[in-house]
Amino acid sequence: MKEIQDTWAKKAKEAGYRSRAAYKLLQINKSHKLIENSNLIIELGSAPGGWSQVIAKLKREKTKCHAFDLLQMENVKGINFHNQDLFSVEFNKFIDNLNTKADLILSDMSVNLSGIKLIDDEANKELNFFCLELSKKLLSKKGALLIKTFSNQNLKTLKTSFENSFERVSVQKPDASKTSSAEVYLLGLVPK
Repeated sequence: MKEIQDTWAKKAKEAGYRSRAAYKLLQINKSHKLIENSNLIIELGSAPGGWSQVIAKLKREKTKCHAFDLLQMENVKGINFHNQDLFSVEFNKFIDNLNTKADLILSDMSVNLSGIKLIDDEANKELNFFCLELSKKLLSKKGALLIKTFSNQNLKTLKTSFENSFERVSVQKPDASKTSSAEVYLLGLVPK
């Protein structure tokens, strides 16, 4: 099993991607063309930059992408990186000053795990709902929201909230995700 997982890490390294996560986004994007159909992309929790690299590779030349993370991230050509806390005054100012709606919001974020499942699950749930609320403010009429979440007791509630907010919703488990991991991706297409 570990051998299969290492294949994705090895593949990512050989292709010049900063993380195996690049393949998760590539696999989800393949059937939906989320990146190619966007003019403005907001990426939340972008470090180390695997998803930013995929966005830079697939986006149209004029498409703008703003990536945010608390952690520093090495520059990715074509991506505007902001070293900011999503709960900061600076981030709120950025959001308030956006004069264009986003076509795509992406989040591969997870909280730093404490090892206490109930606490970690609740903290991740809050992060997921933060992304959903942000999408209500920022997404265009044909926009999409893709977030990392976990297959746990909170998934049903989160999925229901997505179904109340989007025309189409799906739960995705890309091949590049570790099979032992509870991580899944929730995709909402076309805000209601």
